[in-house]
Amino acid sequence: MPYEGPPLPAGEPTVRVRILTVRRGNRPRAFDVEGGWMAVSSHPRAAARVATPPETVIAGFGGVARRPPAAPEVPTRTSDATVLHAPVRARLEPGGWSLRDDRGFRTTAPADEAIALTPVGNPGDAAATVFIEGESYPGHVRLVPHTKTAGRYDVVNHVPLESYLPGVLAGELYAFWRPATFEAQAVAARSYACSELAYRARRAYDLTSTARSQVYGSETHEAADEGVARTRGMFLAYNGRLVPGYYSSCCGGVAADAVDVIGDHPYNAAPPLRGRAGVDVCAAAPLYTWTIERDRDDVTTRLALYGRANDNAVLADLHRVARIDVGAANRHGRPTAFVITNHRGETTQLEAETFRRVVDSTRGGRPRPKKPLWSSNLQVAIDDATVRFEGGGHGHGAGLCQHGAETLARSGRDAAEILEWYYPGVELYTAY
Repeated sequence: MPYEGPPLPAGEPTVRVRILTVRRGNRPRAFDVEGGWMAVSSHPRAAARVATPPETVIAGFGGVARRPPAAPEVPTRTSDATVLHAPVRARLEPGGWSLRDDRGFRTTAPADEAIALTPVGNPGDAAATVFIEGESYPGHVRLVPHTKTAGRYDVVNHVPLESYLPGVLAGELYAFWRPATFEAQAVAARSYACSELAYRARRAYDLTSTARSQVYGSETHEAADEGVARTRGMFLAYNGRLVPGYYSSCCGGVAADAVDVIGDHPYNAAPPLRGRAGVDVCAAAPLYTWTIERDRDDVTTRLALYGRANDNAVLADLHRVARIDVGAANRHGRPTAFVITNHRGETTQLEAETFRRVVDSTRGGRPRPKKPLWSSNLQVAIDDATVRFEGGGHGHGAGLCQHGAETLARSGRDAAEILEWYYPGVELYTAY
């Protein structure tokens, strides 16, 4: 069956990154800009993704808010936007939005509309930044209300892809790592972001700023900037389609298949995401191997809570877990499922990543484990009071292994060779 991945981009896209979620009752959040002026407009939530022509400062219903006269005494209004003196403080109440600027001017909007906050000037200019809680972000932001929870909203950074990536690389890699590692990571992160853009099109954001997507912050440095610049517009491809650039800190020597650890979406079925054969080169990673011990009763409780919530009879009335064995593995030998045996000798099987999340879960008010399971690449041994997890790697293990990439870079491999190593059969495509 041919690979059915997302299309390759024709030009540089804008990505939408959720920076934080603000809950009802919190203090007003302040949003600042360089230069002091910010255009504020509200939009129906359905219009959350609108292309912004270069001459405008705000995406809206077609209106244009232009740079106001120098130091105006009163806010400048247009049909779709109000230009306010930053910082602008926003609060979402049941009755609607309240936004107050630094000079005391207040404007409002309906509670079910998104608010766009844009530096006055060209929003495509990488120098235009918005400050969110003291951290600066390129592009502009939208405040998007939740449909099901009154008073809660997401702060979403709309940013050109190439301006977004340096903040990712700075958060994902050590600054002293080799240039080839940064270049390989840039191609992977760029490809991942664009695949999420296609997959999440109906949502108000494509990515989060945490490891749930890929780490993104306002800090960057020379190695990150150069890694992005040297690979500008370069993507992973297979048979003319985009390949999601999954990656993790360390695979523990054994590659995962993206279908097993990410999900069975068609995007994950690309042959380059099936994983490379053989033992990887990441043995120098701090978490290449690890051992974590947990209280047996605690593990039993977490499994039982999962069983009750998911109609799993074997786990639901679990008194004490008896055995945990590898139930299936991928073609490289990495576990893909675990078989749990209860106190009566009955068995049930959980996918490996599900098992890892269950054992670390805070469901039912359980405390967060002091040491999480770093990956699902593990074996389990049980004695009278202890469950011992002996594992390898940090993260899901699909695609690029960051510590392995650095080892390859130190051995003289370039970015293209590193990418071929971790995405076998991949093609490199330069879209712009």
